[in-house]
Amino acid sequence: MMSSKARVIKLFKYPVKSFTPEAVQSLQIADDGRALGDRVLAFRFDNSGEAMRDTPHGGWWYKAHLVSLMHLPDIARLDLIFDNDTRYLTISKDDTVLVRDSIQTDEGRLNIETQLEGFLRELPEDLRPTDEQFPIHIEGDGIGGRFHDRPTGQLSLHSLASLNALAGALGTESLDEYRFRSNIVIDGVEPWEELELIGKRISIGDLDFEVTGPVIRCLAVHANPETGVRDQQILTTLTRKLGQEEPTFGILLQPVQKGGLLKLHDNLVVRS
Repeated sequence: MMSSKARVIKLFKYPVKSFTPEAVQSLQIADDGRALGDRVLAFRFDNSGEAMRDTPHGGWWYKAHLVSLMHLPDIARLDLIFDNDTRYLTISKDDTVLVRDSIQTDEGRLNIETQLEGFLRELPEDLRPTDEQFPIHIEGDGIGGRFHDRPTGQLSLHSLASLNALAGALGTESLDEYRFRSNIVIDGVEPWEELELIGKRISIGDLDFEVTGPVIRCLAVHANPETGVRDQQILTTLTRKLGQEEPTFGILLQPVQKGGLLKLHDNLVVRS
């Protein structure tokens, strides 16, 4: 049984798909499972066409059509900050601002697209988009989250103990949790214990969740969050060294009936 000491120690949202995380004190969770301000913007390849899919939860874009760490690890070298109040997006590289402009005007969006495209075009040929994928287009209104890996926008959770255990299996002292882009990090459990929650109902603070499944990882986790270099063989370590059938790190949560506010230090309790 999971320890009664299980609690939330970190919360994150990712305003722009595949880019810089934002550590927060709380997350407002919608009834459909999306966190307010999470994955509300993305950059789309030109040849993706009309790739947005209609779902009961609104439009949704699959990441294969978007600029993402899975295909372009070097984007980890960029820092993106989105201001929810002003709707301004800032892109920086090596502490130098490349662009800061509004997503609410055509001129601002074009300026942002042009600067990102300039960075991508300068990448080595084997690490940049193809000519057919240019130009790059910014998508989203900065409000609605439409760029999660799944149409329902489920929250992701991993434990600090699992992160440390994976670091040990890789033979490194520490592993940056930003690789995994989870919304929730918990402490007070044994390594991989969160995987035992799949199929169960849990409470975190005042909210109830169904644990709907594991998070199956892709090549994005190989990219160093600071340098963009693929410097860790995480997928094969999870399967070959740790014996997983599929490379799994973390679990997916869906609210039961309604959302609400998640906060740092909320306790996690297994209900059934």
